[in-house]
Amino acid sequence: MKAFFEVHLRLVITVWMILIAVLSLLYLMNFMKFDSLMSNVVSSKLDVISSSLETSILKADRLGIPLKSANNVSDLMDKAKQRDQNVASIDVIDLQGNIIFSTNNKSNSTFPNDEVIRRALKSNDKNWNLSADVYLYSGMQLFDGFDNLIGSVVISYDKASFYGVYSFVQLHLLEMTVFIFLFFALVVLLIIRFGFGDVTNIIKLIQVHSDGREETLPLVVKGSISSVFADQIEQSKKMKIMVAQELEDVQELAKESPITKGEQR
Repeated sequence: MKAFFEVHLRLVITVWMILIAVLSLLYLMNFMKFDSLMSNVVSSKLDVISSSLETSILKADRLGIPLKSANNVSDLMDKAKQRDQNVASIDVIDLQGNIIFSTNNKSNSTFPNDEVIRRALKSNDKNWNLSADVYLYSGMQLFDGFDNLIGSVVISYDKASFYGVYSFVQLHLLEMTVFIFLFFALVVLLIIRFGFGDVTNIIKLIQVHSDGREETLPLVVKGSISSVFADQIEQSKKMKIMVAQELEDVQELAKESPITKGEQR
């Protein structure tokens, strides 16, 4: 048991830490993937609203009617907002980020989020979206008859509507992550505990040999690494005994040699 705590437990804890790091990374990646999936699903639904507004705005532009004078656009925006109660606002901005139309009566003011303005007017995609902490912003860039950018539709969608789904997915992912960790933690513990049994026996052999407690030799399986190590220890002990015996014989011969010389004289 001492050898287990000194060697095996350290190895087990190391493997557990690596397992925790990998599972944490997978948990984060899966949640981010789900967030991206939810954003894409909602954005696809909002693209329908943006497309309908784009048709009305471009129709007014082709007729030469100034956008601010196109009263039907405001009416269409109000009706489009009523389609989904989670749509916080719908805005149409120009190239400077100024609000031309808004369902929240923000006309002649600048859109408050600079990041949304940059995404709406400088994105390489006509249909764009941006996920923030509170809102999911989605919209469509507007081009005139000469294919020049004239502004963008900005739809602000309240993400609180699917916070419950987020909580459920987070809980499910956490449960699965904990279950996977406990399962593989037990597997790792058993593999290291029994698969590295020879290491434990070798450590015990070294401890027993160094302490001189020959009566407490651990049981080893013949043919295993610990068995080979035990045989080597046994051979080294025999060699030690033989060397000690030869030294004693040499010392005895050294003691007898002067007496023999005196008798010969």
